[in-house]
Amino acid sequence: MRSPIRFHPYLRPMIWGGRLLGEFLGKPLPTNERYGEAWEISDHASHRSIVAAGPDAGLSLRELLLRDSESLVGEPFESFPWLIKYLDAADWLSVQVHPDDETVQCLWPGEGGKTEAWFVLAARPGSRIYAGLLPGVDERQLRHALAAGSVVECLHQYQPQPGDCLYLPAGTVHAVGVAC
Repeated sequence: MRSPIRFHPYLRPMIWGGRLLGEFLGKPLPTNERYGEAWEISDHASHRSIVAAGPDAGLSLRELLLRDSESLVGEPFESFPWLIKYLDAADWLSVQVHPDDETVQCLWPGEGGKTEAWFVLAARPGSRIYAGLLPGVDERQLRHALAAGSVVECLHQYQPQPGDCLYLPAGTVHAVGVAC
C-alpha cells in the first residue's frame, strides 16, 4: 500500500438513531432523519465501501481486494472480513443474538457470523449495555422472561463510559440504548 485509504461513509437512518454522527463525529448527515449507523469500511453485499480520494478514488473495497488483497489484509481474501461502523444509539435497540459462522450458513447462506467488538466514544446519561446471561439463567427462565417482556432482567448490565471496550462473541445476548 502506498498510503492510507479513506472511504466514503455509508450513513444509515435508523428509528433508534440520533444526530451525534454529525454533531460528534462531523459526518455530513444528508437529511434531518435520525441516523443510527455510519459504515466506515464495508464489503457487505448491501454496501461496499467506495474509496474517497487518491489514485483509487471511485473503486470499491471489493475491487481493491480482487486486485491485490494481500497488500490490504496480508493474505488472500475474496471479501473483507470486518464491518467497521459507528453507532449512535439515541434510543433502545432490541435484545439480539447474532449467529456464529456455522449457524449463519443454515439461516442465511452466504452471510458470515457476527462477533462484535465495541469501543465506547461517548455515552449519554442513562445509557446501558446489556451483554450475556446472568449466572444460573437457563433456557426455561429465558423463555419465561421473553413471554413476560422482561429479558433484560436476565442479562448482565452496566453503564458505559468513554474508553470502555466490550468483546461480544457470536451467540452473546446483547442490547444497548439510552433512556429517552
